[in-house]
Amino acid sequence: MSVKIVEAIGSETGGKDGEAGDQTGKEILIRTYKDRSYPFTQAFRCEDRSMAERAVSYGKRIAECSKFGYSQTNRWSGAKNIEAVGSENLEEAKAGDFDCSSLVIECYRLAGAPLKMTGYTGSLQKLLLATGCFVEMDGICEDIEYAEVGDILNAPSKHTLMVITDGSKAEPSEMMVEVVGNNVRIRTGCGTEYPTVKIAHKGDTYQYVETDEDTGWYLIKVGQAIWAITGKSRYTKLVGGFE
Repeated sequence: MSVKIVEAIGSETGGKDGEAGDQTGKEILIRTYKDRSYPFTQAFRCEDRSMAERAVSYGKRIAECSKFGYSQTNRWSGAKNIEAVGSENLEEAKAGDFDCSSLVIECYRLAGAPLKMTGYTGSLQKLLLATGCFVEMDGICEDIEYAEVGDILNAPSKHTLMVITDGSKAEPSEMMVEVVGNNVRIRTGCGTEYPTVKIAHKGDTYQYVETDEDTGWYLIKVGQAIWAITGKSRYTKLVGGFE
């Protein structure tokens, strides 16, 4: 199996709680999906693919930042600390923790889904479907290779995780712009003379719209807005959607 996932799995003590942050490098993990002793029975897909890509980007950044670890008692401390400094600066947040469900909920909160800091695996189905952003999917729990980026797998009252790569049987994705440099500016127009609207980080992906013929910059869709990002290969590249 080649599908990658991100999940919060346990504290450094082997129990429910520990010191804030990731003490072992394994409290929040990116790894290849494997079968579980608690089989997943629910799978949810965000219909806004740009939102799903953003959620995955946040999941990767949280997993790769040692400031965020696992706790059930303080399961929203990571989310609160990120939102105190702003999502673009999450690596500068104070140390905090997530559990499996608060992690996937916060990733989608940061991506723009209308979710609150509440809920757990037993209520996740109701919360996700109530947003209007998600649909429940058949077949993925039986064969993970049908999963797509941003899908959420859930075993109520047991565990949940988020898929961060497409499975081999996933529908071909539309063309995206992937950021390969660090701290690349997204601007209101094609050129450095235009104002910056946000900073993109390495690994972020955005829906590709078209390439500006005069400058070579890419027009990208971010939420409902159309903005621009440089097309220089040391900063960005086009991925997916090719015939």
